Amino acid sequence: MLTQVALDLTSLPKAIEIAEASVEAGIHVLEVGTPLIKAEGSRAIERLAEEFPERPIVADTKTMDVGALEAELSIKHGANLGCVLGAAPEETIRSFVTRAHELCAGALVDTIGVNPVDVLSKLKGLEEFPDYLLLHAAIDEPITGEELLHKFGVDRCPARTAVAGGLTPRKIEELDGVDLVIVGGYITSSEDPVKAAEAVVEAAGVEPYDFRPDEDQREALLGIRKHSTVGIVVKDSERVSEVLNAAIRLVEWVRNEPSLRTVGDDDSDLVPKFEGDGRDLTLILGAEEFDREDLESIAKESVKTILVAEEHVLKLYGVAEAVYEI
Repeated sequence: MLTQVALDLTSLPKAIEIAEASVEAGIHVLEVGTPLIKAEGSRAIERLAEEFPERPIVADTKTMDVGALEAELSIKHGANLGCVLGAAPEETIRSFVTRAHELCAGALVDTIGVNPVDVLSKLKGLEEFPDYLLLHAAIDEPITGEELLHKFGVDRCPARTAVAGGLTPRKIEELDGVDLVIVGGYITSSEDPVKAAEAVVEAAGVEPYDFRPDEDQREALLGIRKHSTVGIVVKDSERVSEVLNAAIRLVEWVRNEPSLRTVGDDDSDLVPKFEGDGRDLTLILGAEEFDREDLESIAKESVKTILVAEEHVLKLYGVAEAVYEI
């Protein structure tokens, strides 16, 4: 069970302050809430991604129309997971999910205001299923996300399940079969948001996510977010491993069935071995041993490719849009 803080605020500095406290506590995912997007625009998504490039950023746009356009806008500004309403037309949900997946991002369908069973019926017509179904009780509703879960269950959902709305650590402890818990006011309204966020992580029964990148790692992660193909030259294998595994989490934590692939020899045990087709992310290890034409051919098969080399080689710069030394 992953944990997410919903930054449903109207001040970007305050949102970053709460995000920092949440990250210190080990919260896994940061959400740019709807009020924050309406108050600050897409720059709120950009700032959170810049400040915390190692963590998935959710853009709660509550999309109701022009699905592909809104998915692309939020993802290109730094979001890893976009939100479309279950009340939206099937065509809007379809275009949102398709475009998000094309950009190596996830899609969450929010059931706020509608019956989750009806939303599931609508989703059955999609060629690509969303990554998360969110059982969401509105702040104005006399019901909580926990109660929605108990009422409708999750057994019939082929996507990952998220729950939001009035959650506290006590209520989180009672949840079962949930992949993502989203907590807003309990953390954002607390006099001690670090302590509140720590209680949420503990209640979820999951290890806190404590990786914080140094400046070189941060620049590399920002490059991975921005570019389709990047190169990394290994100077410190442990620090490179931290970056690569953070990049993997940016995909694995937002996609229900991500396709990842590792190619080449991983003599330093930088990452786990993946044997998918690499449609979403491919890591080419020992890239200096490949011909430039091979590197280009492999990269074309993935939305994102990371070339990892033990030394500076000219072909790395010819294929990658940016190269980082770590």
